[in-house]
Amino acid sequence: MLKWSCLTICVLFFLCPTMSYSQDIKDSIEISVRPYAGLRGHIAVYDREMEVQENASRVGMDLSVKKGKLTFIGGAEVQVNMFRGGSSFNADGNLSGGFLTIQSEQKQQVFGNRLGYLGVGFDKYGSFTIGKQWSVYHDITSYTDRFNVFGGRASATFIGGTDGGANGTGRADQSIIYRNQKGALHIGAQLQARGGNNDKFIDGFGLSIQVEAGKEFYVGAAYNRAFLSESLLNSGKVLGLSGHPTYISLGTRYIGKKIDFSIVGILQENGDFTQGHYNDPVLGESTPTVVFDAKGVEVFGKYKLPKFAFLAGYNLYVPNTDGVATILGQHPVDTGFGKNDLILGVVYQPIEFIQLYSEQRVSFGKTALGDKEQSVFTVGMKIELSKRYKKQIILY
Repeated sequence: MLKWSCLTICVLFFLCPTMSYSQDIKDSIEISVRPYAGLRGHIAVYDREMEVQENASRVGMDLSVKKGKLTFIGGAEVQVNMFRGGSSFNADGNLSGGFLTIQSEQKQQVFGNRLGYLGVGFDKYGSFTIGKQWSVYHDITSYTDRFNVFGGRASATFIGGTDGGANGTGRADQSIIYRNQKGALHIGAQLQARGGNNDKFIDGFGLSIQVEAGKEFYVGAAYNRAFLSESLLNSGKVLGLSGHPTYISLGTRYIGKKIDFSIVGILQENGDFTQGHYNDPVLGESTPTVVFDAKGVEVFGKYKLPKFAFLAGYNLYVPNTDGVATILGQHPVDTGFGKNDLILGVVYQPIEFIQLYSEQRVSFGKTALGDKEQSVFTVGMKIELSKRYKKQIILY
């Protein structure tokens, strides 16, 4: 009996460290949540009038759950219309109304959908995300879309007064996006699966490539193509539409300690639209939708001091309306139609999270109906808050 007792004690002695060690081998997941809010508004002066305006305020949250080399991603962002006024000069504040639809259905609502996506990250193999999200085309055009109010009007990102969701140039609707980074190389690929009646398996695709040529110096290019139905293309009902919308952008960006500078050039075909106008002696006035090609260039510069920053930029967007036929001898859009903006601004940050800004847009362009584009002066404030919370959960 004593012999067996001693043997049992010896076995337990050698097993106990092993059992304790096995309990110490634990798995874990890391949960990261980042809520954020950006409240923005200003006073705008234009056409000898003064107006309090909303400036694309938003609230949102992104989160991730990481286990090993897998990261599960999710995010949502809504736009908040804090003020009653419906007008805004921020192109990024547009909410999607769809390609060839002038009026945005969400524009006057208190809340509007900006972003919503889910995805999986595979460590060094990149990430896949699905939903409404910033497009790979915007990876490049965002280089110059950095003003507090103005800018972003010459890159064919926010086309036709929308957020570029339908054609995949801005906050792409129902998109599937793959992104990855290999050293200095950044790549992106995008598909849209909107289930539209266009006789195509997919509704569009995009590609982007960026190279970090030096510290904080990037060079990039993007291509995006959207697919329309053949019945629409062959109907002849949309003036100027001669093919599927196609977009190309080239850009470079430098972010330094004192100076930031970026420039983007674009070329688009069948990729933007506006409302035209003509008079029919029988039917009276008519406002048809007109699709057009265009070339554009955007420039952004910033000089930074401890509490101040000075901004300057230029937007030039030149439509080509040669493919738009005349109606009853009348041009539905003005031949001088285009955007030609000089932008100047200053930002003062008195404390963290708070920015006071003023921006002036001097416009030399014309609207589609031939009216002079509005020059606008703004003074406003931004409150930007965000905080990331992380927690590790041990799995036994």
